[in-house]
Amino acid sequence: MLRLASSLAASRSKRLALRLQLALAFTSVFLLIPVFGQQLAKRLTNQDIVEMKSLGLSDDVIIAKIRSVASSEALKFDTSIEGLKTLKAAQVSDEVLKVMLNPAHASPTVIVGGTVISTDPDLPPPEVGVYWKDGSNFILLQSMALSQAKVGGKAGAFFTRGMRSEHWDATIDGPTSKNRVNDRRPVFDFYVADGATASDYVLLKLEKKHDHREFQIGSFGGITGGKSGIKKDKEIPYKTEHVGVRAYKIMLESELQPGEYAFFMGTGQQATMASGGGSARSGGSASGRIYDFTIPE
Repeated sequence: MLRLASSLAASRSKRLALRLQLALAFTSVFLLIPVFGQQLAKRLTNQDIVEMKSLGLSDDVIIAKIRSVASSEALKFDTSIEGLKTLKAAQVSDEVLKVMLNPAHASPTVIVGGTVISTDPDLPPPEVGVYWKDGSNFILLQSMALSQAKVGGKAGAFFTRGMRSEHWDATIDGPTSKNRVNDRRPVFDFYVADGATASDYVLLKLEKKHDHREFQIGSFGGITGGKSGIKKDKEIPYKTEHVGVRAYKIMLESELQPGEYAFFMGTGQQATMASGGGSARSGGSASGRIYDFTIPE
């Protein structure tokens, strides 16, 4: 009798243990279902990209969102021909489409001590700008938008009763540039914007004043009438070599004397200067970006 009772008790214990295991298994399944559903809900789709674009988010933000996803399993992009057609019709940029096709992070640009160094030692970093090649390093020239102009030559026009023309000068704040180039015959590299070339830039010598630097962008009045554009005698010739996609090497034909210089890229046509009498003035402007530098003594 004791053995029978002991056997029944053991059997009941096994059945209880089995029921407990089954209960835990079912509970785990039910707990995992919502988690799995949330993971599916977090998957990025073409529609998510279109919605982010319609919200006015920049390409950088959209790309960062794509790359923030931990794994490719959380991406559900349709990159078929039809899918790409739909995305393009929604004005999704080529840059975003490239990341959708290959979400892996690009090789990072290495930055050492404020000097930007490309992963290719012979090419400038893939960031639009002008670089001074200092040995093996590419030094980015800090640039500024140029939009200031003033009238010059008033005294000459006054004393010659309008025979001499007045001129418009673009001005740059400060008597000297913060970009110091310690080389009399430096080599520069351009990484230009899409659609631009090295010929869109002009290298010129700036005229140094007490609290600013300037260069002439046009003239008006006088017997010669009005002219627009940078004075030829201030332009410095250079040779260019196309060394890569949107990348150019700039080589000077002669040494630069100590002074203030700049690469200027205009973004708009200067206003046409009025011709005729000295009192006729049509406003002048110089819009664009300037990459200034100084050659120290």
